[in-house]
Amino acid sequence: MRFGSVEFFKVLIKSVLAILFFLPLAAAVVFGVLFAKNNAQLSEAKEKLAAIEDENRRLSLVADALVNEKASTVEGFDEIFARSGIAYTELISYVNEKNKVNAQEIYDILSKSGLTDKEIITIAASKNTVNGESLYEIMSKNGISDKDIITIIANKSGGTIDEYYDILKECGLSDEDIVAYINKKNPNISTAPVSSSSGSLTNSESSSSTNETSSVPNETSEPQNQYSTLYEDMYVEEPPEYVREENTVYLTFDDGPSSNTYSILSYLRKANVKATFFVVPNRSEECAATLRAIAADGHAIGVHSASHEYEKIYASVEAFLDDFYEAWDIIRDSTGISTEIFRFPGGSNNDYNVDTREAIIAEMSRRGFRFYDWNVDSYDVAGATWTQMYNSIPAEVKENYRSIVLMHDAAIRQNTVLVLEDIIKVLLDEGYKFDKINSDTQPVQFVGPFA
Repeated sequence: MRFGSVEFFKVLIKSVLAILFFLPLAAAVVFGVLFAKNNAQLSEAKEKLAAIEDENRRLSLVADALVNEKASTVEGFDEIFARSGIAYTELISYVNEKNKVNAQEIYDILSKSGLTDKEIITIAASKNTVNGESLYEIMSKNGISDKDIITIIANKSGGTIDEYYDILKECGLSDEDIVAYINKKNPNISTAPVSSSSGSLTNSESSSSTNETSSVPNETSEPQNQYSTLYEDMYVEEPPEYVREENTVYLTFDDGPSSNTYSILSYLRKANVKATFFVVPNRSEECAATLRAIAADGHAIGVHSASHEYEKIYASVEAFLDDFYEAWDIIRDSTGISTEIFRFPGGSNNDYNVDTREAIIAEMSRRGFRFYDWNVDSYDVAGATWTQMYNSIPAEVKENYRSIVLMHDAAIRQNTVLVLEDIIKVLLDEGYKFDKINSDTQPVQFVGPFA
């Protein structure tokens, strides 16, 4: 076939037509395969998200049913919570909080749960569910010494001086000893006159003894603090030393609880991993139920804030204490836990607390609280995608001997829920262990003694 001949052009035209026909066909096949693959991945993601939403709805309904269900007897409460699968400690907290039963009934429930007598007394006294006389009767019947009884009641303020003055006298303490002892344990109640059938203390005797006794919260000898009259029950014990755990990952979730919290709990339970929730709680029954669910699974709960309004929280030390106490008290009322840990909204070093940061840290440290920042950021608040978090979190963990990971379980952080299971699997496969933040966990702090 000669170039330029008729045959040549016929072959050329046929070749061009064949290319024009088969090239779009091949492209359509390729794009069809890619589209089908992407469509399958999209469907899988949608199914996973739908499952999460279904689980959220189901668990929320269960929680709502539990908090709204009523029982007229102690056995009725027991039965409701037994069916729920929630831990017995939650039942105790719930019954005690609602004051539905008397002292003896509470004791029967608590002892059946396996708690020791000392734990029972601590719960009852801290909640002020029964008066001093009833507490003493219950405790003494169970072999607890008068010394232990006095210590627990005085520490927890489970009754008034009038109610346990007789107890102190029965232990052989003089009036002077009684005033000194009570004043040391609880400076707020020692200034009131005390009277009982066994004797009485005058204001002058109380005043004399008070002058001889150091009276500051937490039994310290420090000078009276300008904030010591604020929230006098908000003190915790600082551990003697911190534990340094290597190759440990502490997953932390801020801004909850929300509808996502139950899904996060489900993934953590499946992987047998403990985590820490720095919460922004409210006084709704739904929030209380979620906090109890977190505690029942053995996770740590810390304070994040009650309002999350930076300008309000950091306006002064007093403003910070006001906000902190509200959140701390909600956690205590909902779970029975007086948490020792917290996380500053925005971290300990932010633009809003420049003027108050050092004073707030000093006051919170004086009260025994520890704050925890982070050294691994998921950037979920900034809108990080599944892929970005999946790649960045393990990479940052490798740079630390132990890692505190910042994540969020607010309702709008769906990517955090979706990536969590995969992140846990990757880190477990790489040999890392997980733990919750305990009171003796050495903090990661942007400012402060451990910065």
